[in-house]
Amino acid sequence: MLSKTFVKDRRVSAFEKGRALITQTWESQLTLSIFLGLLVLTVFLIPVLGLERPYAKFWRDLIFSVVTICGVAIAWENRRLFIFSSFVAIIALVIRWTAWWIRTDNFALWREVATLASIVLICCVLLTQIFRSGIVTSARVQGAVAVYLLLGLGWAHCYHIANRLIPGSFQTSVGSFFSVVEWYYYSFATLTTLGYGDIVPIKPISRSLAIAEALTGQLYLTVLIARLVALEVMSWQIASKMEPEESPLTAHSSARIDEH
Repeated sequence: MLSKTFVKDRRVSAFEKGRALITQTWESQLTLSIFLGLLVLTVFLIPVLGLERPYAKFWRDLIFSVVTICGVAIAWENRRLFIFSSFVAIIALVIRWTAWWIRTDNFALWREVATLASIVLICCVLLTQIFRSGIVTSARVQGAVAVYLLLGLGWAHCYHIANRLIPGSFQTSVGSFFSVVEWYYYSFATLTTLGYGDIVPIKPISRSLAIAEALTGQLYLTVLIARLVALEVMSWQIASKMEPEESPLTAHSSARIDEH
C-alpha cells in the first residue's frame, strides 16, 4: 500500500516538475525567440534553398518536427490537451518521415493532411496561452506572431490539398504549382490581403478558401489587439487596487521628513 502511494506521489511530483519546466519555457523570451526563428526559417529561408535539393527537404522536415514538438510541449499544463496533441503530433511526424520511403500520390496527400492537422493543433495550443488571463509580456506577443505565421503555413497546405484533389483550381501566370512551399507566397499574400493578381482562384472550393483566409487574417488581428488591450487595462486596474493607500500616520511622517 505504501509502495503504491510512493509511486503515485513520484508520478505527481514528476508531472508538477514538468509543468513548472514548461511554464518557465513559455515565459522565457529566448525559447520563444528560437521557436519563432524556426518558423521564420520555414517561411522565408527554406523556400530559397530550392525544393529539388534533398538536403533542403530534409532540413524543412527537421525544422517542422522541432516546431511541432515545441508546440505540443506548451500544452503540458493541460493534461488532456497534451495527451491529445501528442497523439496527433506523433501520427503527423510518422507520416511525414515515412513519405521519404513511400513515394505515392495518395500517401503524399495524407502527408499534407497530417501536416495541416498538426499546424492547426499547434495554433490551438498557442492560442490557449495567448488569450489566457495575465499580464501582456513579450512572450505573449511572440506567441501571437508565431500563430500568424502558422496561419499562413496552414492555409498554404489547404491550397495544396485542394489543388491536388481538384486540379486546375487556380489559374497562374507562372505555370503549375508542384509543392506546398510554392503556395507560401500565395497564402501570405491572401492572409495580408495583398493579392497581386498573378494567382487567381477559379473553382468554388479555391475561392471559398481564399475568402476564408482573408477573413481569418483580418479577424485574428482584430481579436488579438482587442484581447491584448483588455489584458493591459485589467493589469493596470489590478495594480492600482493593490497599491497601499497612504495612512495619516505615514503622511505625517513624510511631512516631517520633508520639513527637515
